[in-house]
Amino acid sequence: MTLGDLLAQKRITTALVVDDVCDAVPTATDIGPENEAWAIFNDDLTAEQRQLIEAAYEDAKDRSFDELVSDDAYVAAVWGLRDTLTEVAAPLFEQYLADQASDQTYVDVVVQKLQELGLECRTSGRDFIEAAQEVDLIVIDLFFNKAQDEAALHASKRMLRNAIEKRRATPPLVILMSRSPRLEDKREEFRDEVGLLDSGFRIIRKSELEEAGKLDRQLERLAHNADDSRMLARFFESLEQGMADATSRTLKLLRNLRLSDIGQIQQLLLNAEGEPAGSYLVDVFDRVLQHEIERERQIIDAAIPLNAFSAVSHPSPYVAGSPALQELVERLLTQNSERLRLPGSLEAQVTFGDVLQVTEGSDLDRLRTTIAVDLDANTVLLVLTPVCDLQRNGAPRILLLVGKTQPLGVTSWKYGDDARTAAIRLDDEVSWIKWNLKHIDTVSHEQLSKAFDDNDLKVVARLREAHALELQQRVLSGLGRVGLVAAMPATFAVDVEIYYPDSEGVPVRLDIPALNDGAVCFVGREDNGKPALRLVMTDVSCDGVLDALNKLDPDLVAPGARAVLSHVQSSEDLRKLLETGLDLNSAKSDSWTHIPSISGEQALAKMGLLAWNYDFAPEALGKKDLPKAGVIILVKDREQSDAVGRDEAIRSGLLPTEPECEPSLD
Repeated sequence: MTLGDLLAQKRITTALVVDDVCDAVPTATDIGPENEAWAIFNDDLTAEQRQLIEAAYEDAKDRSFDELVSDDAYVAAVWGLRDTLTEVAAPLFEQYLADQASDQTYVDVVVQKLQELGLECRTSGRDFIEAAQEVDLIVIDLFFNKAQDEAALHASKRMLRNAIEKRRATPPLVILMSRSPRLEDKREEFRDEVGLLDSGFRIIRKSELEEAGKLDRQLERLAHNADDSRMLARFFESLEQGMADATSRTLKLLRNLRLSDIGQIQQLLLNAEGEPAGSYLVDVFDRVLQHEIERERQIIDAAIPLNAFSAVSHPSPYVAGSPALQELVERLLTQNSERLRLPGSLEAQVTFGDVLQVTEGSDLDRLRTTIAVDLDANTVLLVLTPVCDLQRNGAPRILLLVGKTQPLGVTSWKYGDDARTAAIRLDDEVSWIKWNLKHIDTVSHEQLSKAFDDNDLKVVARLREAHALELQQRVLSGLGRVGLVAAMPATFAVDVEIYYPDSEGVPVRLDIPALNDGAVCFVGREDNGKPALRLVMTDVSCDGVLDALNKLDPDLVAPGARAVLSHVQSSEDLRKLLETGLDLNSAKSDSWTHIPSISGEQALAKMGLLAWNYDFAPEALGKKDLPKAGVIILVKDREQSDAVGRDEAIRSGLLPTEPECEPSLD
């Protein structure tokens, strides 16, 4: 299927190219108030020429020249008279016209390419909001003036956000282009502040527009995921609208509560239970709001199609280190720290689900003596006594589950039967807690009060009820999980180096600046439950690798590897592997693992070599490795001392000590 056929199949038939080059009149910023040509222009103006300008723009009579050069209307008047003003105005617009000619070339290239692919294409300047309402694709410039300053960036973000605001349920696909070297640095800021979906947004340098295949590649990525992007956009729009309606109904119900009703609730229920009215009403709001959100048919209708998502076709991230999924888990498992200011009981200092931690600078010896629990600075305690027993000191002693805090890393997402809080924010850092189901203890209310009074112990978090109940039940009855949200895949950064075998078969590293963009190792599990590690690279990094290999002269490569290099250069296999995730489970640190081909014949069943932290000698590849060295990928742990890497993956069981894979023998 051709790209044109794919675009038509995905209902991408209309496009809008937005660039300030399409504006007929420059702004004051385009010319620049600090432009030295203004002073010369003002000195050279004759009285008759000044009268012409004042006739075109009357405010010019009563304002200083320093004010006028920052006035769009004045610049427009001078622009309109430039042919009449002749050589006086020519130097003023010389650089602007040169920039316009350069940018117009890029716009023409984009328009021509889109039209060749069968798209109906229009162009627009800054006033593009209405034109953006009916198109499937927008190719937009990063900066909306020649100065390419922050004001220009904010203008492009604001205008595109306003344009998309009117069609949040059916947003267009967006390609951001620029000749500025700041394009890569600003892409994430642009995406988030405009409110674009990652899968519906890509970037391209203007210098790349004329390179064969660069624009096609980005269009193909957007098209492949267009249907899923649309479903996700509809879901978010339905969620936003539905939550607003659900909140309104919830508040309406709560406002019907009269002060006398709250008084009766407090007198007949809360006082007897020892529960504060404020905490109770927030709990009521939580549950009623959840019920009302679940009532929203549009949310459920929009969520149902998401069940058909296929991870196989999903795109690579365009920013290294996609938003940390563990941030979502942290919010699912714990209450916000502000909620801790509402106590769970009028009498007890703690409530069910509270997490207690040693304070910074505490006297550990005194604390151990006070509560008679063996702990250190990394120890946390979870309150598992039911709320009804905590209120009014119904239980003489408080049941505690002991755990240890750990920094987030690859071991955080080792799937198993151990009890853990997969993500929790402690001291403004996201960590995880490994709970020891065999280590439970109890303290009296008096012991706990003394520990608090001595400032040796504090409440640092509160688990949500479902998660705390799951841990409580595992402690008390050993039953299966109840309501624990499955841990999402974790990520940690790695470095990637690409090599090729030279004419002697010795691996030579390719200089690929795009690899500075970074790569991410995702930690999760396969469908069969086995642990999985996958290398995921940004599309910028993927493109850099592909471009470097495609430009590689086969004459520089060992004869034994030329056939497989040709396959790598001519097929889509490597791009698909890099974008969907390269399996690292079989990667070794003392030899090469063979990367399977997707579409090759039996003779080309393997197309590359892979290793992780392999300190290989500068010598020729063996006869078993060389015919498979179409690409050589070396994954390396980050050099920072606290970086997570391969050794930790092995220690945690995510990687076997001796991976089961095809041996690489000489």
